[in-house]
Amino acid sequence: MQFDYAICGTRNADVGLPAGLKILREGGSALDAVEESIKLIENNPYDITVGFNGFPNLLGTVELDASIMDGKTRQAGSIAAVRNFRHPISIARKVMEISPHVMLVGEGAEKFARALGFIEEDIIDELGIKNYHNIIEGKSLEMPQEAQTLVRELFMRFDDHLKEVMEKYAVKDWYRKLSFDKHGTTNVIALDKHNNLAVGVSTSGLAMKFPGRVGDSPLFGAGIYCSETVGAACTGTGELAIRLSTARLVVDRYERKLPLDESTRSGITDLMKIKEEGVLHILSMNNKGDCSAFTNKDGIFHFYADSNMEEPVKRLSNYINLKKK
Repeated sequence: MQFDYAICGTRNADVGLPAGLKILREGGSALDAVEESIKLIENNPYDITVGFNGFPNLLGTVELDASIMDGKTRQAGSIAAVRNFRHPISIARKVMEISPHVMLVGEGAEKFARALGFIEEDIIDELGIKNYHNIIEGKSLEMPQEAQTLVRELFMRFDDHLKEVMEKYAVKDWYRKLSFDKHGTTNVIALDKHNNLAVGVSTSGLAMKFPGRVGDSPLFGAGIYCSETVGAACTGTGELAIRLSTARLVVDRYERKLPLDESTRSGITDLMKIKEEGVLHILSMNNKGDCSAFTNKDGIFHFYADSNMEEPVKRLSNYINLKKK
């Protein structure tokens, strides 16, 4: 069935999708619907995984990543490791539309944002700071004492002693376990009345990440990709999606005539090629307005609406238990 327009988003997108749906209903573009939806999600102070109050890195600084892509033209823009700006998705769109580049990071992206008049501000409040200090002090996150000690030592010795700390503890193993529970990103995919698709992603990244860490969210082909016929985006352990080029592979498989569900599902089963702990959720939508979502973590859901609906509805994402494979 072909819908006039449609929109879908990950489990934290419920606060933004109604605005995106309204834009589509009134004949607006998929890009506008994606950006406006994500801006509202970024503005939610109770979502510690995106935008304002996004969870800080290991040293207490919020670093944000975002990306947006137009399926018809395959124009794309992204930013990474950006501090003190509430709406990274809007900065990413400006990178796409007016800069000569596809991606800007860190200080360069911040200078670009200032030059365009984006407001620089403190993007973490008392609640966010309290959540951060609770982890540093071992008061939250259900984890063994060794892991709590690791966090404190990394925090206090993220300097010339870093190598020593990483040799002392199984840092990689612990971060993989952390990423299974303490991850978060928002994905939004929209189809407009002109049959154009767009995809957007925004995140504060993995909780307690190393300063400067960039995940899959701003990397085209990894955490986001869009063509004229289908768009895909990921949340979860970004390092895995980067290594597998997950979003692009889902798009390519669909364009090679694999059904949408099978294409999306294959992105999850690809994880068996990397025998490491981690979680992925893949959201996809084609230019008919069909949506698909698969994950290797039980209980994950997403939201969807099309031209026959008044508002987005909650849908359980398809769970694949890879441990049974």
